[in-house]
Amino acid sequence: MMTVQVLAITSDLFLQSRIIELARSLGANAEVVTSEEALIREANSTHPNLVILDLAASDYDSFACAQKLKTMIPQPTILALFPHIRKDLKLKAEKGLIDYIVPNSAFLKTLKDLLEKEVRAK
Repeated sequence: MMTVQVLAITSDLFLQSRIIELARSLGANAEVVTSEEALIREANSTHPNLVILDLAASDYDSFACAQKLKTMIPQPTILALFPHIRKDLKLKAEKGLIDYIVPNSAFLKTLKDLLEKEVRAK
């Protein structure tokens, strides 16, 4: 049985630990990177089922990352989070290649639901 692979890019330490904890508790593997280069390199080597992008991050371009990820085979599912006050990010993401766009407040519940579904499917 293949393990569900999660790849996240964020420099937020609290978010990193929550993603890793949640993935582990559901039987998935999670890896966190902090640069666009590391994200693409890891995605090419691990072929993650799910990639998590923080739309409000200032240290990388989450939309450029999404475009690169969607050219990969197999394509990972992309979950993006944004601060609820930044509706502009949500609107831009809706026009892009992002599968799930959620405000920070709904992120952990959405991540849990997606991971449970992925783990069951494996």
